[in-house]
Amino acid sequence: MAVQYELHQAEADVTVATLTGQLNLGSRLKEVEHDIKQRIEGGVRKMVFDLRGLTFIDSAGVGLVASCASMISKAGGKLVIVSAGGKVNQIFEITRLNRMIGLYPDMPAAIKALCPDSPTAAHKAL
Repeated sequence: MAVQYELHQAEADVTVATLTGQLNLGSRLKEVEHDIKQRIEGGVRKMVFDLRGLTFIDSAGVGLVASCASMISKAGGKLVIVSAGGKVNQIFEITRLNRMIGLYPDMPAAIKALCPDSPTAAHKAL
């Protein structure tokens, strides 16, 4: 199954990219990367990749995640991941991407990592 994705606002300044299916070469990867990088170029500085619905990721998918994280970091922002768990998590551990990008178990924890003083994030964490 090709990757499906949706971009939306979770907080006033946090953009969420929800990815489901398989993030691999040839599965709309370039389209996803283009849309996300356009958002970063447009001023997004806080982004969450929600990968809970991701069932597979290959090296091209890992490259997309690393490239987007690097781009947003160079722009003064931060990207975090709501973890997919299982084999997807293992790939992040093997590639050590988990040391470069914060992995969180759920959306409230990810939002709190990006907006520690947000009352909404604190309320959602309760």
